[in-house]
Amino acid sequence: MHQQSTKNGLSWQPSGTLTETERLESERDFWRGLFEQVVEEIPEPTLVVDSNGILTHLNAEMKRNYGLEDSDIGKRGIDVIGTEGKDEILATKIARTEQSVREDTFRAVELPDGTIWCRAMGMPLYAPDGEVVGAFEATPIVTDMVEQNRAMAAVQEQVSEEISKATEQAIDSADDVAESVTEARSVAVEQADAMDEVSGEVGSLSATVEEIAASADEVSTKSTEARALAESSREDGEAAAETMDDVAEGGSEVAERTRTLAERIEEIDDIIEVINEIADQTNILALNANIEAARAGDAGAGFAVVADEVKSLANEVQSESERIEELLGETREDATKTVTGIESLTEDVRDGADKIETLVENQRRIAQTIRDAATGMDDIAAATDDQAVRTEEVASMVDSASAMSESVKAETDAAVSANERQLQVVAEIADSVRHLEATMAELTDS
Repeated sequence: MHQQSTKNGLSWQPSGTLTETERLESERDFWRGLFEQVVEEIPEPTLVVDSNGILTHLNAEMKRNYGLEDSDIGKRGIDVIGTEGKDEILATKIARTEQSVREDTFRAVELPDGTIWCRAMGMPLYAPDGEVVGAFEATPIVTDMVEQNRAMAAVQEQVSEEISKATEQAIDSADDVAESVTEARSVAVEQADAMDEVSGEVGSLSATVEEIAASADEVSTKSTEARALAESSREDGEAAAETMDDVAEGGSEVAERTRTLAERIEEIDDIIEVINEIADQTNILALNANIEAARAGDAGAGFAVVADEVKSLANEVQSESERIEELLGETREDATKTVTGIESLTEDVRDGADKIETLVENQRRIAQTIRDAATGMDDIAAATDDQAVRTEEVASMVDSASAMSESVKAETDAAVSANERQLQVVAEIADSVRHLEATMAELTDS
């Protein structure tokens, strides 16, 4: 036997010139070459370890994806390909447990250039005598698949969330519609009942409007009478204002005359002062006469009597003068009070005149307002007559509206039934979406 290179790899053909040892060595080299060719040609990162976990083979994909070199062959796998939280790589575990392994889940591997995802598989390698001499591990890189699945899951989650939200909104909207339609149906029922009542009340309203028209005519008549009374009141107020003006003028004249009287009293005071001076001088003369009569003795006795009489008269004059002065003081005080009272009265009269003028102006306004009210009442009377006619028309329209309300009620009942069917359909859509979401989740996990 001998090895022969071919285009596709190695071939082994027997040769009668080889010894048994040479034949076995040739066979060994042949199968080893095939094994190495298989390891190298597998299109996924692949490695081989011996029973002690020492790396014996690394293919180009393993070197490229994990950043390894030929110099790493002969080192412990765990030292070259460190796995966080593990004390051995998968191939070493396979050699130790003699169990083939295919990982159920994807595994992240942190590398200097970033994270890659893989899903390793491997099997133990046996010697001809059945002893495990190592393990073979292939680590397919599934990063693109994982990222694609993640993107698909994210999109599916977003779509499911949006659909669920839209479905919930549709259900809520349908609930609102159902509630609104139900309420509308209730309102329609109430409206139908109310329209029946209104139909009856409008008939009564027509009669009431006719009564209002009659009352409006009566009010118009009363307004005309009130206008006449207001005109009369205004005329009386103007006459009262003129009278108050005359009284005020008379009061002013009396006050002026009282001031003149006070001035005359002042003149009388001056006269009384003169009389008092005369009385004093008369007393002095009487005193002098008595003195002279005393000097004359019996011859002056008659003169002394006359002097006494003169003195007595002077005293009486002075006493009366004092009395007049006292009366004049009281008269002056009364005149002053009278002037003050007349002035105050005059002012009050003038205020009263102003108020009467205001009253007259108010009466004018009242009369104008009543005239306007009378005109308005005439308009109201005319409008009420027209309203009575229109009310009859409204009564007819209400009867038609009542019939339409019955139709609305029937249509609303149909809308409620249709909406209930819509709610059922939306609920079925929501169940279908949830089922789709669960199915997509299972596919993503697998």
